[in-house]
Amino acid sequence: MAIATTDVADSMTTVYTSTNNTAVTSITFTNTHSGTVSVDIHVVPNGDTASNTNVIVKTLSIDTTDTYFLYSGSEKLLLSNGDTIQAVSNTASSINSVVSFVSV
Repeated sequence: MAIATTDVADSMTTVYTSTNNTAVTSITFTNTHSGTVSVDIHVVPNGDTASNTNVIVKTLSIDTTDTYFLYSGSEKLLLSNGDTIQAVSNTASSINSVVSFVSV
């Protein structure tokens, strides 16, 4: 297993790019800002761009110092080579993303 960490910007930010085929085992988004922050999260097929057709979480509010978990426990997100997970926050440098993944 491996991890990728990224600060989410107030413009679309790639938080993970699949190399070959991977299974994402967990994703966390932690608010490091002093106030509530919202985030949009997209799963984007290789060669595509983030849009309303691939948004999986829209305008998620995360309170100060809270963490939002995706794909925890036995859930997994399977990605092909070049697929990405992208996110955008309404406040720059306020959300930290951690993606745990394994090759399949």
